[in-house]
Amino acid sequence: MKALRASLFVTTFDMPRHLELVLAGLERQSMSAFELILCDDGSGPETRDLIQKFQASSPFPVTHVWQEHQGFRKCRILNEGLRRAAGETMIFLDGDCVPHRDFIRDHVEQQEPGRYLAGRRVELGPKISATLTPHQVRSGYFDHPRPALIWSGLRGDSQFIQRALRVGSASLRKRLGMDRVVDLKGCNYSVARSDLEAINGFDEDYEGYGREDTDVELRLQHHGLKIKSLKGLAIQFHVWHPRREFTPRNDDRLERLQKSGRSRCTNGLRHLKD
Repeated sequence: MKALRASLFVTTFDMPRHLELVLAGLERQSMSAFELILCDDGSGPETRDLIQKFQASSPFPVTHVWQEHQGFRKCRILNEGLRRAAGETMIFLDGDCVPHRDFIRDHVEQQEPGRYLAGRRVELGPKISATLTPHQVRSGYFDHPRPALIWSGLRGDSQFIQRALRVGSASLRKRLGMDRVVDLKGCNYSVARSDLEAINGFDEDYEGYGREDTDVELRLQHHGLKIKSLKGLAIQFHVWHPRREFTPRNDDRLERLQKSGRSRCTNGLRHLKD
């Protein structure tokens, strides 16, 4: 087996149709030296059966990490996945975001010491999302902007369709302002394993939706890392679904972190004393 350059973490909970589309995108990645760790926050039998079928034919190692569903506990299941990871670069993708075929390659090849990498996504609208199939994804539907996607954007269904165009030239990306990015989105970022371990992984005190990804970013910054933009690279397509409501208490926790300047959480990859 090839040395694992990366561990890809995909989070999911009871969205098997979306996950099947994501897995179809992963089947045709241009770089195969990675493992997939599916971090499952308590999905039912339909998701389990889908994953088992995929494991049987996958061209790369697949680990399914499952926990009982007791509310939104993304950080807890990600830590469990991180304990089992074997790669050098940790890449994060949500189970509703279909990756471009160069998604893994871009995250691996753009790595730099002292940086965490942050990409963006195309927001597919309800209409185009409803008709998208795994067969289309496997056939290269997202390799280049298709007329159907462009039309979806022009009629106001999809958003940010300009992000579907991959720009490999560093000088052109700089000229277009793609070398600058404001923040990390939890659906599309990567970081060296050693840096994620140094901040003690994900803070499991975040329960309920929202702010847990910003917490990771702040602690990476407090650890001394700087952001690097992957705009125009590491492209992904978010398949539409109704939005979740944020959990207000997580805002308070994030505010305390901003004031503290600390990089390590106490209830994370390892459980530390305060």
